Amino acid sequence: IYNQLDQVMRIQLNIDNLRSQLWIYQEYSDELSLKVLNSRQANLARELQAPMDWDSKQKRLLNNLNRLNTNTRALINTQLPVTAATSTPPLLAASAVNTPPPMLDKSAVAQSMSGGVTLKKEVLATTASLLQARYNMIIQEMTEDVFTLHHMSIQRAKHIQRNLIYVTGVCLLLLTLLVTIFSYLTLGRFKSAIHSLVTGVKLLAKGDLNSKIEVNNQDEFSCLAQDFNDMKASLKGMTIKKEELKREVEKQTGILTEQKLKLKFLAEHDELTGIFNRRALIKQVDIAIARAIRSHSQAALLFIDLNDFKIINDTLGHAVGDKVIMTIAKRIHNSLRNTDIVGRLGGDEFVIWLDVITQRQDVVNKILQLKALISEPITVEEHQLTVGASFGVSLLPTDGNTSGLLLRAADTAMYHAKEHSKTGYHFFEDME
Repeated sequence: IYNQLDQVMRIQLNIDNLRSQLWIYQEYSDELSLKVLNSRQANLARELQAPMDWDSKQKRLLNNLNRLNTNTRALINTQLPVTAATSTPPLLAASAVNTPPPMLDKSAVAQSMSGGVTLKKEVLATTASLLQARYNMIIQEMTEDVFTLHHMSIQRAKHIQRNLIYVTGVCLLLLTLLVTIFSYLTLGRFKSAIHSLVTGVKLLAKGDLNSKIEVNNQDEFSCLAQDFNDMKASLKGMTIKKEELKREVEKQTGILTEQKLKLKFLAEHDELTGIFNRRALIKQVDIAIARAIRSHSQAALLFIDLNDFKIINDTLGHAVGDKVIMTIAKRIHNSLRNTDIVGRLGGDEFVIWLDVITQRQDVVNKILQLKALISEPITVEEHQLTVGASFGVSLLPTDGNTSGLLLRAADTAMYHAKEHSKTGYHFFEDME
């Protein structure tokens, strides 16, 4: 559609040029103006024949424009003899000078010549006026056709955009339905597991040691249910006194609590490094953003991607790569303040939240410190390894006031730093 509109503008420009040159040619009727007029007609013909994805109605308009352009050329060709007739041929003029006139009455001759010239001028003026009117009609029709062509392109763009909106709406609706169904199924499984656990705990509280919690899936709840069943089996096999039974129940309750805390820790922390995982990191960053906005303070989010880490994984194996990731995560964590946040998004990508910064140089200094820590040699078995890092930086509130905006901005800046920056870091606010 953009190319069509651009082509329509060029056609309109050539028509305007042709109109102005027709006026000049009508005014002077010289060889130079005719040459320029022919050139502008040829330019218009080329623009009308340019390849473009026109529909059938637009092609008919273009054919009509071609016809009108050809008619203009035909009118000029019909005007050439008339124009030439306005001047006396040199040969006839010379013969008129050298040949003596016949003996006629001078007054009669003068009157006849005056009447002929006047009639000739009137004919020429009428012809020029008619041609000028015809030119104006053709140019006006061409302008109207170009306007219609432009309007058709706009209507086609609206149609395409409307269809795109409809398709996008349907896709979003289907996606919403899928997410709703998935959420409903997940909620159902969660409720079922919680209900089984609650039922098992209530039966245990009543002293029932024979029942068991049915385990149907292999997930965290099933592990917890299996441990609970094992606890009840061990209680059933023991003949103890009331105090011993109480202590045993307290012990098993402690185990349940510990497992719950362990599940909570695994749900919020990266299993390999022990720092926050993606979900918990975003949650902590959202809390920090709200706190910073309330206190009208500035903060920074760093997106870190390790350089050449894939080579270590491919050549030395994932076990060595995991130890490198653990070492770097520990270095980063130990270098931060208590109010700062660090998390691992996955692979070799880390995110750091620097809380309460006063100026941009503070962020630069911290990046330089982290780069130095990361680039220190790492010894794994008999290998001594060195990795670098690229940093992308987004600032609060300059680059956004939500975790999503700040993460996308820092990620974009990180890729720019990896590909273009010589310092290894780049601020999103410096992006062009």
